[in-house]
Amino acid sequence: MRQQIPVKRSNPALKTRLLSTIRTYLPGAWIDPKQNELVALYRLRYKMAMEEQKFDTAMIFLNKILELEPRNVEAKLCKAEIYHRCLKDYSRAIEQYNKVIRLTSDRQEEPVHLRARAAMAEIMEMLS
Repeated sequence: MRQQIPVKRSNPALKTRLLSTIRTYLPGAWIDPKQNELVALYRLRYKMAMEEQKFDTAMIFLNKILELEPRNVEAKLCKAEIYHRCLKDYSRAIEQYNKVIRLTSDRQEEPVHLRARAAMAEIMEMLS
């Protein structure tokens, strides 16, 4: 038979010591990350998934970025490029490229806008 160790659960000093020990050995477990930290983490995880060619996982992290920042045009452009270049789903790629173009219509000289327009032209030429 296994020997049972008696545990006194009602001792507040023991509970405080336990929590203190957990906080010491798991320092990040008790901190709520800020939005910009989460976006940076999701961006890193997206890049890792792309390196491993796990496109569905990459899309999940792009969607998480867009949940936090719905107008993030870089994330929308990355989604469009995955649909276009990796998944060959041209209708969804066109939809995402259009969103990027609409969101950056007032900044037509930005690289994001120019990349979206060039990719759209490439898709239209391919489909014609």
